[in-house]
Amino acid sequence: MIDTRFTPKYEREMEQHFENQREAFRLLDLINAEFQSDPMSVQCFDARIVQRVKQCVEKWKRIAASNPLYRD
Repeated sequence: MIDTRFTPKYEREMEQHFENQREAFRLLDLINAEFQSDPMSVQCFDARIVQRVKQCVEKWKRIAASNPLYRD
């Protein structure tokens, strides 16, 4: 049988992981805002990468809005 209880250390690590994800998406959201506001800012990126960032940020916002684990 697998022990499904989390140790305090594991819980801290999970929280650090979630905080890191939140920070990554805060940063990605800033990058995306630049893409949206300044069309010239995307010149140093492949258009496919820019599109993927935009889609990723939008998906993250939908998930985070309905999931308390991802709220600030």
